[in-house]
Amino acid sequence: MKIGLFGGTFDPIHIGHLIIMENVINAMNLDKIYILPNSNPPHKLQNKKTDIKIRLKMVREAIKDNHKIEINDYDYRNNSIHYTYLTIDYFKKTYPDDEFYFIIGEDSFLDIQKWKNYKQILKENLIVFKRYSEINSSLLSEINEIKKYNKNIYLIDNMALDISSTLIRSLVKDKKSIKYLVNDKVIEIINRENLYV
Repeated sequence: MKIGLFGGTFDPIHIGHLIIMENVINAMNLDKIYILPNSNPPHKLQNKKTDIKIRLKMVREAIKDNHKIEINDYDYRNNSIHYTYLTIDYFKKTYPDDEFYFIIGEDSFLDIQKWKNYKQILKENLIVFKRYSEINSSLLSEINEIKKYNKNIYLIDNMALDISSTLIRSLVKDKKSIKYLVNDKVIEIINRENLYV
């Protein structure tokens, strides 16, 4: 099977995440995407995060009608820091008959040299979704550099609106509507748990 790996804090998951995953499934003909909610992402250790159990509830509600997207517990099961290169390695060793594609946003991709063992990540199949409609010259330069590692890199247009979890949290804090930006059930969880206020 062709499987995408899409990690993130998903605090909260929003319509932009869902559109990206659907677009990647269609463009790359993936059989499945494992969504990997991070318990302790190394680049966000200082940031206050919503409890992983609540974030998981939101993700479950948001993806429950899509049989091609499922939650995988690898990145949160033991509450330790998980580095991307270890996550990819785990999936390749655990499911040797499957082909994995790491899904990453343009902004993160352009900062990948700051990631632990980034050269190992660059040897993997990468799907980079563009954040903006025009191709950024830095992105093209980075892609050409990666070709030296002889692995596949795919550039996918991001049909999603410019929505971020930071924007959602800010709107909630300012008592603004987030309707249509997140799933209605996710809004219920945010309200019930009194998140982002």
